[in-house]
Amino acid sequence: MREIVVYIRSRNKFGDQIVSFAALYQLKQWWPDARLRVAAQHDVASYYRLLPWVDDFIQYGSFREMLRSLPRKTDMAVCLHHTSERYGLVTLLRQARVRLGFSNGRVLDFAWTHTWRKNISEYIGLANLYLLNAYRPVDAESTFRQCFERVAALAPETPHHVDVVLIPGGGDGSFKRWGIANFIALVDLLKARLGPHTRFAFVLGPAESSERTALQALNRPDFELVSGCSIPELASLMLRARLVVANDCGPSHIGQGVCVPYVGVFNDANPEWFWDRPYSRHVCPSDGSSDIQKVDPHKVAQACFEVMTRA
Repeated sequence: MREIVVYIRSRNKFGDQIVSFAALYQLKQWWPDARLRVAAQHDVASYYRLLPWVDDFIQYGSFREMLRSLPRKTDMAVCLHHTSERYGLVTLLRQARVRLGFSNGRVLDFAWTHTWRKNISEYIGLANLYLLNAYRPVDAESTFRQCFERVAALAPETPHHVDVVLIPGGGDGSFKRWGIANFIALVDLLKARLGPHTRFAFVLGPAESSERTALQALNRPDFELVSGCSIPELASLMLRARLVVANDCGPSHIGQGVCVPYVGVFNDANPEWFWDRPYSRHVCPSDGSSDIQKVDPHKVAQACFEVMTRA
């Protein structure tokens, strides 16, 4: 049986896990009978054990544990981490037959048999697939879409249909949160163009209690408040939407991965976390500041209308 070990980035945030899903899915599509292991420094096993195409999860701490995580002469080692020399050294010491990793002007860039030059101006989920593309051609958009269709199929039931999904959270802090008042202003602008029967879903996490209270107080029948959802449930909801609008946050990468029209509201341009396509836009403060509150709802609405015509 073919053995594949994938080292993910040493970060434990939600978005960092979501952007690796498509690359793992593609590997399993190439070799359905392979044993695919995910290896990580942090305890993020729950994200990967839900995926039918991941067979095992390994957590390591020390360098010795890293060595043990990679069986000797493994068929393929894939490193999605791009800032540490340890991974190249481990794959060399364990004599992995095929070694995929990002080149980054480091001493051990020569360790990789197949490589992709790391560029922080490139959407990180797309860069992961470009790395695989160095080994065998990959259609990035179809891979992402099919990946999240498979994820959505794991949801226990189909969610109610909504036209627009809005994600007002931002786990890193208020500087990434556009704010409920701006999202509501956007909704009214969209509804004026899209029609009175347009339905909106607000995706809310545990940290969005104040946003939930504000939305509940409005008691609007065109709003659906979505909280406590699993990744499959979120994927299913967004796959069926006409548009996703989000702050720079973890669930935004599900919105980008399902390949529907997408608008991201950012405090600063952050291309590593935004997938630039004809049917996507990012909107930042136009005055050169990093104050996300200065992003005009009319500007975001215009971006929404543009992407919806390009889908």
